[in-house]
Amino acid sequence: MILLVSWHLAVRIPWLQGVETFVDTMSPDIIYEEISRFWPLLLLLAVVVVIHGVNGVRGILLEWIPDSRLKTLINILAVIVILLLLAIALHTLIGVNPPM
Repeated sequence: MILLVSWHLAVRIPWLQGVETFVDTMSPDIIYEEISRFWPLLLLLAVVVVIHGVNGVRGILLEWIPDSRLKTLINILAVIVILLLLAIALHTLIGVNPPM
């Protein structure tokens, strides 16, 4: 996970992209090229980040709720949220058409 996040942050370094500022690294041409070339890595990053984030919120909620029925509901909702966010990430990464 650390390597994926480090790579993701490193591609925002302006001189690696051949541009002058950070804002220029977020131009549509650069983003489309990055997604079309590295979509499997970005999908893996999305999976790791979504699971890590939702599981963290789930853990915090489970510490505060004493009722076991609500804990079951939180676990079910966490799985649903993870699947929904991963479907959105997959649709975004695969649905992007690179510029011609």
